[in-house]
Amino acid sequence: MNKICVIGLGFVGGAMKKSFEMKGCNVVGYDKFKESDSFEDCLDSKIAFIALPTIYDDHKKEYDKSCIEEVCKKLMNSDYKGIVVNKSTVEPKTTINLAQKYDKLKLVHNPEFLTAVTAFEDFHNQKHIVLGKTNNVSENEFLELKQFYAFLYPDAEISLCDSTESESMKIFVNCFYSVKVQFFNELYLLCEKNNCDYNKVKGLMLKNGWINPMHTTVPGPDGQLSYGGFCFPKDTNALLQHMKTENSPCKVLEATIEERNEMRDDHTNVKL
Repeated sequence: MNKICVIGLGFVGGAMKKSFEMKGCNVVGYDKFKESDSFEDCLDSKIAFIALPTIYDDHKKEYDKSCIEEVCKKLMNSDYKGIVVNKSTVEPKTTINLAQKYDKLKLVHNPEFLTAVTAFEDFHNQKHIVLGKTNNVSENEFLELKQFYAFLYPDAEISLCDSTESESMKIFVNCFYSVKVQFFNELYLLCEKNNCDYNKVKGLMLKNGWINPMHTTVPGPDGQLSYGGFCFPKDTNALLQHMKTENSPCKVLEATIEERNEMRDDHTNVKL
């Protein structure tokens, strides 16, 4: 099998590399902050997966995408010929903008669906793969990427779209989960005021099968009210600012973030 590389060996990139290796791929991994293969080792790979963190920058009011820009610049300056697959969560239209700026790179957006605790299991057993195309990638190259995934993960459904659609889907999903968590927290607190059992009420709500039980447990896995973790806080902030930039209605998400911050900043909200 042709050589592939993973750039960024955090919990996402590390899980990917391990899974690809177990599937029999020839994989190199590069991370400038860890002991790894060199960047030069990546340059003869058929596919380069970029798995870098996008932290929300409170000052810029957007994701800090400087690490992605740095890698794209290095790949283009090195005349990289393979397909460049961005796994990072970014605002809609980011990959189109990258493709225009780094016009020699064959960029695709391919969001990940995993949690830090079960990253390898989630990636290795993935059931849905989304590939978002840019104009820099030919139809044949896009098909090659699809076939690469189909061969390694035959049980996964593969959805094809453009990069703005794949970016939107990923950040929308995380933000919907955040809104859902916040709403069920409100129901939990109302049940407390009414002296009734939240879990019993929730169980009755779920019995009709129309509501997915995910993200309905209150308190959350960290023992606190509202949502925490690495992804939800940054993704809700990033999408809210993107919605404001686009002059799009955003009152639901804005209220969710405001109430979440009030709950998390309340010093009485210790492990419940």
